[in-house]
Amino acid sequence: MRVLHTMLRVGDLQRSIDFYTGVLGMKLIRTQDYPDGEFTLAFVGYGNEYDNTVLELTYNYGKTAYDMGTAYGHMAIEVEDAYKACELVKAKSGA
Repeated sequence: MRVLHTMLRVGDLQRSIDFYTGVLGMKLIRTQDYPDGEFTLAFVGYGNEYDNTVLELTYNYGKTAYDMGTAYGHMAIEVEDAYKACELVKAKSGA
């Protein structure tokens, strides 16, 4: 298992990209716009997303701010076998 990315919702995509790249020294890896879903994704990090954990910045059209604690989206984890990983999590968590 490995962490692929952590998703954060942002109210100003360009300002967020500028912060992570200009202030924290990350690189903009890729962007993808989803007009039908009304959101845009930007992935930033210190290396490529195949060998490093990155941040997924999600801008939802028309949303300019989030209340404290509501901008966190998810953490994506890569596994070889999703069914086996789910069974392992269930077994170890008592679910």
